Amino acid sequence: MNGMGTITLLAARLGRDQSGQVTLEWTLIMVAVVLPCYYLMRIFLNLLIAQYQMVSFLQTLPFP
Repeated sequence: MNGMGTITLLAARLGRDQSGQVTLEWTLIMVAVVLPCYYLMRIFLNLLIAQYQMVSFLQTLPFP
């Protein structure tokens, strides 16, 4: 069986399984909330670094 068929089979079996419902809910919450927050934090951190570099560069300019 190829890899995609295996993934489809596991996803279908996971959808029918009621015992892992809480785990599945927490996984979906993590995918929907935590992962976007992680990527937003990375973007904001890069913006903060760029701002700090700009301010540091401007402080090195000679006083007019």
